[in-house]
Amino acid sequence: NSGAAVMEQLEFSLIKIIPYLVVIISALCGMNVVLILVLGIILAGGIGIYYGAFDIISLCQSMANGISGMSELIIVTLLMAGTISLIKENGGIEYILHKGLKKFKNKRNAELGIGALVSLVDICTANNTIAIVTVGPIAKDISDEFDLEPKRVAGIMDMFSCAFQGLIPYGAQLISAAGLAAISPFAIMKYLYYPYLMGICAIIAIFWYHRKEAK
Repeated sequence: NSGAAVMEQLEFSLIKIIPYLVVIISALCGMNVVLILVLGIILAGGIGIYYGAFDIISLCQSMANGISGMSELIIVTLLMAGTISLIKENGGIEYILHKGLKKFKNKRNAELGIGALVSLVDICTANNTIAIVTVGPIAKDISDEFDLEPKRVAGIMDMFSCAFQGLIPYGAQLISAAGLAAISPFAIMKYLYYPYLMGICAIIAIFWYHRKEAK
């Protein structure tokens, strides 16, 4: 039958998923992200070498390819960080805070302001990493002013930026999916349950969260 699909039999090994499990569990336990990444690389590299999937040379080549694939993002992030430093040095961030803090009456308003700001930057840049790096210094100052929990501020920036990153039709995710399916990005948007739910949950968390004093 010419219409029959041929299913490839893939080998499954519990040992080889250990690096993924360790990374996920360590992240959930609140371990430092750099240490998690290093630990994941060491475990994955060690297991791969032990099972003969690659040798030291190919491991180094894979790491180099990974860094090369992120080179554009690294360069843009460095440029944005430098730009933000120049803006801060010339009083730009203080101006934004001076204008914004007048409108922020309480912690809830401050958190909504941070969420709105990182969402706006993500819409403009179509990159949630750049949005977080850009808004980070401003969010830190707002956090200090209103005594917000640092981990909560980080979560708000992450949720809002990721929600909008998954929804904008010109983002890398939707463009890639639309290219694979050969359809318009707008045709996919009504099925994007995860970003919608993430945004809704972020707003609910801001309005119905019992706030604690930052330590």
